[in-house]
Amino acid sequence: MKLESPHLQVGECQKPYFILVEAKKESAFDEGWGQCLAEMIAVQRLNNEPEQTIFGSVSNGAMWQFGKLKLERFTQNKFFYTIQELERLLAAVNYVFKQCELQL
Repeated sequence: MKLESPHLQVGECQKPYFILVEAKKESAFDEGWGQCLAEMIAVQRLNNEPEQTIFGSVSNGAMWQFGKLKLERFTQNKFFYTIQELERLLAAVNYVFKQCELQL
């Protein structure tokens, strides 16, 4: 079975704008953000477009937190989204995806 996309050519990879990192434990969000920020910086350099915003999220499955990197400025939303408030969580995810889509 061959997966094909009308937007990609063979051997072509789209530029990522969103990074998701798993926090291993509820108390490990700081560690998760360290990893996420490192990956966001790497993606920013790989994309070779430092003016583009790279979004990131750290989650342990039950709780989610979001942030963004633009140029050299990292902004982290201190608010935690939970699966108990699924509508709010999905609205946040949708917002991030829309912001990524606007950069395409």
